[in-house]
Amino acid sequence: MKKILLPVDGSERCMKSVDLVRKLYDPSEVEIAIVTVKEDYESFIRTEFEPEKVTEEAMPTLNVVEKQLDGYRVFDKKVLVGKSAGEEILEYAKLNKIHAIIMTKSSKAGHQTILGSVTAHVVKNSQCVVIITPER
Repeated sequence: MKKILLPVDGSERCMKSVDLVRKLYDPSEVEIAIVTVKEDYESFIRTEFEPEKVTEEAMPTLNVVEKQLDGYRVFDKKVLVGKSAGEEILEYAKLNKIHAIIMTKSSKAGHQTILGSVTAHVVKNSQCVVIITPER
């Protein structure tokens, strides 16, 4: 069974990754990890003192994504906290022997041909397959 990693940020466009999983994979073929990354300094400091609160605040986003994957096995839902979202995603993928990372292209308005910095970092440095789904 293949392990798929879905990094999400709660945006409407991140749901495109969920749609792509449903389009490409049968539920019997994959198990899915859903992660969100908190990389701001405040979350980083709060994690040291209030790790449950940081997770509690982000869990509704992960639950929405899990609900959209009804019928699929979600083996992990996790809030990652660190200084770099890209590095946190790559580290999670390596530690959990992920087969593919599915992300939505995230770019600024007016720069539709450019990948967002997190997506570009993951694509450049990943040791597994990275599938990028368009924003539209």
